Amino acid sequence: MKKSELSGNQKKALAALLTSPSVAAAAARCGLSERTLYNYLTDDKFKTELRRRQDAIIQSVTAALVGLSSEAVATLRNLLRDPDASGAVKCRAALGWLSQMRQSVELSDLAERVSKLEEAVQ
Repeated sequence: MKKSELSGNQKKALAALLTSPSVAAAAARCGLSERTLYNYLTDDKFKTELRRRQDAIIQSVTAALVGLSSEAVATLRNLLRDPDASGAVKCRAALGWLSQMRQSVELSDLAERVSKLEEAVQ
């Protein structure tokens, strides 16, 4: 095995960490001790690969959510315009929508700020 490659146990640990709610659950899932997993988490190449895989999962989930966003907007629009929907349901739908919009604006603003900081550092 090359020094740059992960061991078989590290690969098992990666898969378990990506699909488990905690290090303890991941250890049980892959058959390694918690201490071993915590040791792996201090290894730079392991951490880099874990982060790379986590980022790939996040990108995949984000793409799926973006794909559903127009459907979600249409559903909210229909609900808000439905004369048979209760006022409470319409209120919750509107508040949920406004909350999501606020979060989207904040995330967009943060992304722009980070981008400017990265440019300034380079």
